[in-house]
Amino acid sequence: MKNKLIETEEQLMENNRFRKLIGVQIEDIGDGTALLSLPVTDDLLQSGHVVHGGVLSVLIDSVIGTAVRSVLEPNKISVTAEMNINYFRPATKGKILAEGKLVNKGRTLIVGTGDIRNEEGKLLATGRATYAVIERAT
Repeated sequence: MKNKLIETEEQLMENNRFRKLIGVQIEDIGDGTALLSLPVTDDLLQSGHVVHGGVLSVLIDSVIGTAVRSVLEPNKISVTAEMNINYFRPATKGKILAEGKLVNKGRTLIVGTGDIRNEEGKLLATGRATYAVIERAT
């Protein structure tokens, strides 16, 4: 059974065509946490036959952003203000998993971290991002 946070995120993602285009899937969402997955397809590979680093950065931003949205008030949205990523291993096949969690939640800024692992549990990349919290436009 899906929890309310997953249902809310799925509704929001109906308008996020880019996440749908690359195949990001919601696995779980908790209070300040998120787990997303991405099946590796040929369309995501760069010329060296590994997943393009930009795809992994999108996944880091997406998983931390999902964790951030899980704690926002209904009249607020968040936008990425800063993000950094360290890459450790290439992703080449299977499904990759991204886990995000919040480090600090302030009134106007929220900081979170994200890790991407392959199906064997090996760390592929890690990142940290800061999100600005703003009023939802009416």
